[in-house]
Amino acid sequence: MALRFRRLVLVTSLLAFSAGCEIEWGGATVHFEDPSPPPEEPAATEADAEQVELPLPDGPLVWVVRTTGNAGEVLAMPVARLDGGVPVDLEYPEPPPEGYRERFDAAFAAEATELVLGASGSRIGSLVLAAPARVLDSGCASTVPAQALLLPGTTLPAVSFGLGPDLVMGAVGAAASAVVDNRIRTFGPVLAEQLLRQGGEDRPFLAQRADLVAVPWPGDQRPAMAATYLINDAVEGPGPTGAATSLFFLARFGASGYVADWSEMRTYSGQTGTREIFTWVGSAPLPDGRLDFAVRHDGTTRRLVASVDSDDPARGIAWTEGARCPAMELLEGPTARDTPDARGAPAGEEVPAGEEVPAGEEVPAGDEVPAGQEVPAG
Repeated sequence: MALRFRRLVLVTSLLAFSAGCEIEWGGATVHFEDPSPPPEEPAATEADAEQVELPLPDGPLVWVVRTTGNAGEVLAMPVARLDGGVPVDLEYPEPPPEGYRERFDAAFAAEATELVLGASGSRIGSLVLAAPARVLDSGCASTVPAQALLLPGTTLPAVSFGLGPDLVMGAVGAAASAVVDNRIRTFGPVLAEQLLRQGGEDRPFLAQRADLVAVPWPGDQRPAMAATYLINDAVEGPGPTGAATSLFFLARFGASGYVADWSEMRTYSGQTGTREIFTWVGSAPLPDGRLDFAVRHDGTTRRLVASVDSDDPARGIAWTEGARCPAMELLEGPTARDTPDARGAPAGEEVPAGEEVPAGEEVPAGDEVPAGQEVPAG
């Protein structure tokens, strides 16, 4: 019995100290394996992760270009990148990791970088970036001073758009302009009522015009128009106390008059938090078309949205600027027009319903009103 016990102790000791080894025992060869799991590989340290550089986005980029009141200084800020002719998220990290801003600026905003400068749907010149870049917000892309190269006699709009670098576009032309004439003032309320009824609004007669702009459209017989109509709300107001409706449309002139090319209608209330009002801001050329921009007002921020010009009757918003870095606010400018003649009434100024032109009623002939300037009362 004692001998059997000693053998058991010996076997146990061999199992404990000879794992993974071959041992001869009583003329037989026995192989022991360690039953414990293999040791884990050491996890990558934070220092190792920092060594992997975050890739930069693929260009070309879309830039908002703002002419400030500071001695006509021109500032440019990237807001999106082009992918197949459609703007998509810039994917600028927040906060940017160490060295990312420097690499981004070196790739897209180096001194003497030339961008296509566009307004009114056409190329109006070139934009040459200068140095140094400015950080207006640590979580947003840098803002870059620039110099606009325009044809003699061309005025740089308050808001225009840059495209590039490395984007080939057509010849440079003068910035087009347009004015709100009697035809636009007549068709505007008629088209607004049609669109409101089509959208299910049963109170179209309560709509007030908040914005009206004549939009140059190269190749068309007459300028397009962009308008915003509101029911129970105001663009810069605190928000509605009850049910409200907003309507925005961009309409082109054709054989049957003005027809909506792009429209956005929203119904909301002060309690839902889904308030959306759109006002026109400008357009940029593309190699095969144009990008039309509006500003989305939600009571908290002013964010850009863009729609790609197309023949699709369901045309809508293709891109919305992120809420973290709204360029129109960071560049410290009001919602301005992109044509020199369209700087009348500020965007969002309410016009009493009584000043609208009744459907079908002609406006007496008179002097044309600059785009964006509302019709005087009386």
